[in-house]
Amino acid sequence: MVYVPYEFGSRLFQPIYPYIRLLGSAFLVGSAMMIASMLYSGWPAWLRWTGRALFLAPLAIYWWTVSIIFRGLTGGILYPLMAVGLVLEQLPRWRERTLLPGFLAAVSLSFGALLLIRPSQAGPSISPGIGAMALPMALLFLAASLLLTVGGLRGHRNLCRAGAGVLSVPFAMLAGVLAMAGSWTGMELYMVLCVGCLLLATVTRQPQPSGVRWRLFRGMAFASVLPIIAVGALASVLAQKAIERELRGKAQHAALAEAAWLAQSASMSRALLSTQVQDPSLRGWIRGRDEASLRTRFALLEKLSGQFDEVWMLDGRGDVAVASPRTGPIQGNFSHRDYFLEAMASDGVYLSRPFLNAAGIPAVAFSSRVDTGQLAPDVFVGGVSLLRLGNQATLASQSYHVEIFDRRDGRLLRETERGEVLTRAPILSLVKEGELSRSEGLLEAFDASGQRLLIAHAQVPDTPWTVVVVSRLRRAFAPVTRLSAIVVAVALLAGAIALLLSQWVGRDVAQRLGALRDGFSALKTLSLEQPIPARGDDEVAQLTAGFNEMAARIEQTQKELREAVSIRDQFLSMASHELRTPLTPLKATLELLLRQAQDNPVIPLERQRSTLERLRRQVDRLTRLVSDMLDIARLQGGRLSLKRAPMDLSALTREVVDRIQHASRERLTPIQLELPEAPLVGRWDEQRLDQLLTNLVENAARYSPPDAPIQVRLHAEPPRVHLAVEDRGIGIPTESLSSLFTPFFRARNAAQHYAGGLGLGLAICREIVERHGGTIQATSPGPGQGTRFSVSLPLDSQDTP
Repeated sequence: MVYVPYEFGSRLFQPIYPYIRLLGSAFLVGSAMMIASMLYSGWPAWLRWTGRALFLAPLAIYWWTVSIIFRGLTGGILYPLMAVGLVLEQLPRWRERTLLPGFLAAVSLSFGALLLIRPSQAGPSISPGIGAMALPMALLFLAASLLLTVGGLRGHRNLCRAGAGVLSVPFAMLAGVLAMAGSWTGMELYMVLCVGCLLLATVTRQPQPSGVRWRLFRGMAFASVLPIIAVGALASVLAQKAIERELRGKAQHAALAEAAWLAQSASMSRALLSTQVQDPSLRGWIRGRDEASLRTRFALLEKLSGQFDEVWMLDGRGDVAVASPRTGPIQGNFSHRDYFLEAMASDGVYLSRPFLNAAGIPAVAFSSRVDTGQLAPDVFVGGVSLLRLGNQATLASQSYHVEIFDRRDGRLLRETERGEVLTRAPILSLVKEGELSRSEGLLEAFDASGQRLLIAHAQVPDTPWTVVVVSRLRRAFAPVTRLSAIVVAVALLAGAIALLLSQWVGRDVAQRLGALRDGFSALKTLSLEQPIPARGDDEVAQLTAGFNEMAARIEQTQKELREAVSIRDQFLSMASHELRTPLTPLKATLELLLRQAQDNPVIPLERQRSTLERLRRQVDRLTRLVSDMLDIARLQGGRLSLKRAPMDLSALTREVVDRIQHASRERLTPIQLELPEAPLVGRWDEQRLDQLLTNLVENAARYSPPDAPIQVRLHAEPPRVHLAVEDRGIGIPTESLSSLFTPFFRARNAAQHYAGGLGLGLAICREIVERHGGTIQATSPGPGQGTRFSVSLPLDSQDTP
């Protein structure tokens, strides 16, 4: 209705033809709004109702005009059922139900009964074409109705699909019948119903309107199909308007040009005839009845002027006095002709009504009275053949259907389509009386077949003739129809391609997002063993890469947490063991002292000194353990601070080595010490460096055999100082070197060699060194080959967080 309104030219659409574009626009907008409400279920409810109102209003007009007025019972059944279904599906009670099978069952039952009982009342476009197919179609409709009804009542989806498949056949047959009848709207309607039935019969699983693919699908539907349809409709309407204006102008111009040509021909004929009747020579020949001279003059007029096809002279009684050689020897009285009567009654040149002359040729005549001084004047007549007039190729006749008629009796002078003359002009049966009475104008009408006509008319000046130029709009708008068909085809093709592309892209995106979803599910329980492949370089690929990075971080965090838990458990076990180790001898020694005090109040001094010495060593050990735990707590809490002051690192190193040397009485080999000759003074925290040196040298002594050498070297390379503690003890496995300075970590061979320790000493050493702005590292060729700890400190260190 919007794209090709001129195709709605049959008799059925004449009442609504002036509003065809408006009805089509309402159908188009209402359908778009209903599709939008179906695709976007979360949109406001007023959108759904507005769309249905815009669709149902023109549907009601269409139904009343096409089905009720012209008694098309198929449309009278189908359209009300369609309207009821559109209203019911929006009611809360029916919103969750599928109404399509019920609608199809009602339609098929009604159509089957109609075609079985009264096939002649199916409709003006259907009844003539179905013929012998009425009974098979009726049986197919009834069978489909039975299957759909039983399947719907009993909930058998297979029966419903079978019924829809059967129903697609008679719908396709109706579409074919209407296509042969030229009813394109009905053909499209039944083709849509046929396709809907086929989809209902073949689609076993209804797609769920959710997910990325669905969003892409509906987005592409609106982004591609609807804009193309809307722009195409606008372009089509504008093109139709432009062509219509051009067509109106050309038709009016053609009518005026035809009228001007006829006016010029009539004026020349009048002037020529008037000149002849005033010629003295001609009058003399008439008075003397000089037939030879008159025939010569008549022959010249016919041959040279080009205005008259025959010339003759009537006497005062209406008898033929002289005729031209072309006319031949015609005799008779023509006093009854209007060209004789009107010429005798007037002084000018009279243009007659069209008539059939004596030779059987349709013609018109220009006549004038000739006063020769005799009692009764003669009448000079110039005839114009309408056959010659009809063979003239003019601007209008080359492009349009042209009718020229005499307004006095409506008889044709020229008709270019069938070549008729002297009959009543066909245009007068298509327009109302008086519509052609103006000097010129444009109007529209419908022919007998219902095709729309554009009529341009113009009266020929100084004549009783009217020129009518007729253009069939369906033929004139054929280019626009082709353009509109191309636009619709392009819209459908573009929409189909866009929807297929959306499904392809949506499938790719959905698969990748599904992999991410599965990855998230895996993170809930287990670690993500394999990273998700990130294809491409778009946002989804970036999201996938980010997810993989996040998963790796989570995996690392989980690993660190597991290690932390393991270290915590190990620490608790070691801490309880280490704390119990000094407490047990403390308790035993104290109990021994108590028993000795009870048994012997006077204990020898040497025994008291030995006992107190054992107590002091256990207390020192316990104090050291507690101090280490407090230090590591300060380190982890960021509360370890340094108190820098000028100090001699050489003297501190000597003091620590001597202290450990004297404390380790079981050692057989003294600790070798290499120090610079001059004092090595710098700004350091003496207490923390004492702790550092004590840990490193004690570890060397603890994990080395009594006779294995231990070397402590200190030298300066400004602006740094280098300290090295090297032993020939149990060494460190290569795999343990990277974790050696981690809190609570102990190498495997260290735990086997010496059960004591919490694994905090080296972690505290690293923190002390790094707080001074230095570095510490451990190297070892392997188990049983000794260890070397290297420390580098700046001479003037700054506190490093």
